[in-house]
Amino acid sequence: MPNEWLQRISPCIRPVRPGEAMPSYTAHSVVPSNWTEPLRVIYDHELVLFSKGRFVVEIENKPYACPAGTFIVVPPGKLHASWETAGQPGHRYWSHFDWIYQDSHNNPPAMTFHPAKPQLNACRRAPLFVPRKIIHGRILSPPRAYELAERLCSLQVRTNEHDRIISRALLLELLLELLDTRTGKATDAGKDTNLARRVRDLLEQNLDQHSTLRIPDLMERHLRYSYAHLCRVFRAKYGIPPLKYLNAVCISRAKLLLRDTDLPVAVMAQRLGFRDPLYFSQLFRKTSGLSPSQYRLQTQA
Repeated sequence: MPNEWLQRISPCIRPVRPGEAMPSYTAHSVVPSNWTEPLRVIYDHELVLFSKGRFVVEIENKPYACPAGTFIVVPPGKLHASWETAGQPGHRYWSHFDWIYQDSHNNPPAMTFHPAKPQLNACRRAPLFVPRKIIHGRILSPPRAYELAERLCSLQVRTNEHDRIISRALLLELLLELLDTRTGKATDAGKDTNLARRVRDLLEQNLDQHSTLRIPDLMERHLRYSYAHLCRVFRAKYGIPPLKYLNAVCISRAKLLLRDTDLPVAVMAQRLGFRDPLYFSQLFRKTSGLSPSQYRLQTQA
């Protein structure tokens, strides 16, 4: 089976220890034109995704071209440097990680810059089943990969244990997205089904603040497709457009709250993401044929 070694990985993101200056070792940034990252050695692995601009990553004097739409995994213990080559701003995502779970990092440094001497005995090498070559290539599905990287970065700035565990799952999914060559053989129908599910997940994740967001912008920013295309894919899968689905979910949850709680309608509307209780009541009546108060009386009688 191609890439059989991927079945054995259990990636672990490098955590930030108390007192460290870095807020996270998983992040993204806009890179200014002619940016250069100086020669250094890292002690874990670093996954880097390039989403805008043109870069070169030089590892042990060997250059690797990294334009937008590519990725590279920099291994520990290798002297390397990076720089922007297009003379214009770029953008990249990065994450320091180990291929298998590390219960303790023993607080080694994250990196050592040249000409300081690196502590090579602190390097956390890849297990033997991971290929020895530099892992570098084209991103087969950039929108999907960038969306996963964005979510990973968002979770890593938080501090609770639940989000850190989810981050590990997201990193595994991202690595499989990049490295499993079979992903590129999915049918268009399968890709559309997956994209429709991602639209649905995004809508439900933002349910409680949807009235403060411009949903088309939110979908385009996170999923990297035009709103018109996302609407076509979503309607083909679920039979209704995204905004109508969002309203339907809100009304369904409102019915549960009306039936099972004594929350005032205005408070309930706010919890469901509606800034205007009157608009919520109008939408509820249009959908169910009753006002929220009438529905409550009917179901609690």
